[in-house]
Amino acid sequence: MIVVGIIDYRAGNIRSIRNAFEHIGCDSRLVATGADLDGVSHLILPGVGAFAFCMQRLAQSGLLPVLEQWALADQRPLLGICVGMQLMARHGFELGEHDGLNWMGGKVLPLIANGARVRVPHVGWNDVTFDEPFGGFAASSKADFYFDHSFAFFDPEFGDTIGRCSHGQDFAAVVRRGNIVAAQFHPEKSQDAGIRFLESFLAIEPPC
Repeated sequence: MIVVGIIDYRAGNIRSIRNAFEHIGCDSRLVATGADLDGVSHLILPGVGAFAFCMQRLAQSGLLPVLEQWALADQRPLLGICVGMQLMARHGFELGEHDGLNWMGGKVLPLIANGARVRVPHVGWNDVTFDEPFGGFAASSKADFYFDHSFAFFDPEFGDTIGRCSHGQDFAAVVRRGNIVAAQFHPEKSQDAGIRFLESFLAIEPPC
């Protein structure tokens, strides 16, 4: 049975994520302690705000050891969304240099504006090209997703960039390291493509 846990560390857009899984017909619950993971099959790490703020809130939540056990030791499915993706980098460079979870390596750097042609923050719909197949998305296919960010993930070291986007420069839109998947866009706000993306994540089977 699929039950989605959503990490509640006071730094994520939880309501819209729960609504998306409700639309799919999947049970979801908030995870604020390790005990809340009982019965959960798939885990979501959301994130809204600055990189350092989200890392601080995550550390204060006491959930870091639980997440590392879930994702790295037990290799259970986990999806990072927006800043939840960025936290998987080795370093983030928003308002200084800050350590991330380093699950994927790489770095989070500012997008570069170019007058009226390339505006930052990058807000709105943009194509993602999938370099590798992911669930309902074939290799070389494109889909339109909703973005809202000023920083982006570059050069993952321990995972693969399976989806790319361009906004003045190319950046990683989807990265994957086995059971760990992360997306810069907001699938919960991306209508049909977003639902298909979440369903593709849910198709990752937890270990027995």
